[in-house]
Amino acid sequence: MKNPLRAMRIYPIAIFILCAQPVVALDVVWPSGATQIVARSQSTADFNIATAAAARGGVPPTRSVAGALTEEIWRLPAEDSDPATIIAALRAQLVAQGYVVTFACADRDCGGFDFRFALPIAQAPEMFVDLGNFHYLAAQRSTPGAVADVALTVSVGGQAGYVHLARIGSGDIEPAAARPSFAPRQDADQSDMIAELVETGHMVLADLTFETGASALSGNRYDSLVVLAAWLAGDRARRIALVGHTDAEGALDRNIALSEARAAAVRQSLISDHGAAANQISAAGVGFLAPRATNTTPEGREANRRVEVVLLTP
Repeated sequence: MKNPLRAMRIYPIAIFILCAQPVVALDVVWPSGATQIVARSQSTADFNIATAAAARGGVPPTRSVAGALTEEIWRLPAEDSDPATIIAALRAQLVAQGYVVTFACADRDCGGFDFRFALPIAQAPEMFVDLGNFHYLAAQRSTPGAVADVALTVSVGGQAGYVHLARIGSGDIEPAAARPSFAPRQDADQSDMIAELVETGHMVLADLTFETGASALSGNRYDSLVVLAAWLAGDRARRIALVGHTDAEGALDRNIALSEARAAAVRQSLISDHGAAANQISAAGVGFLAPRATNTTPEGREANRRVEVVLLTP
């Protein structure tokens, strides 16, 4: 996937209309070659957002959201048309800007025909949805006195990718400063990261940080997870295991539990924040039983506190 050359904005006429409305903030970076084919808005509207998949023969549960509504439809070039990769990149941007994903699903797991046609998703020729290859995601961002909801549908039609982006909200929510690029930066370090994983069968996620003595990740964005999620999305047959490790301070059973919890936290971040498929990732912990450095120095103990990726299938 190409790196974006610029952030593409809605057309000037749409900007003029929106300036008189409450701000529904989301600053999206699109890949080079993306074309906006629809931009429309309403000052007040009701919009249904899915909260769960549709049961066979039924409609999905939804919640109705009222407020200022904007809808955009984007067509992406063939080289950027994989729905799993697109949704992972957009999801990362949402999370980086303070949105919380409330529901996400893919094609058959969503409910297929029943799900797609029960929701206010644009029709062809504006928006093409392949019922066997689409992704849906709903997210929300709240600040004091304001709430913004986003619904994304991503699919393919012909050789192009299509994105339907609906934003609805009330109150003024200023855009967040964080805005990762649409695709992970393909610099030497990231290329080396995947090369190491494929060639050696394992790799340390060196940029991860955890709260002291806790399993929660202490940051919001890690390039290693962005790259890893994109690599997993490139081939659904790929499988990895995340293995947590600790230093040798404390009892073995406590360290094994902590290492398992940290590996599980990284797995959940890949799934929830980056759109990776759950069946591609397992998690385990081995405590201090597999050190890569001495535990007699602070530097060695720090090196031993890590989460590694182990390649299970190429």
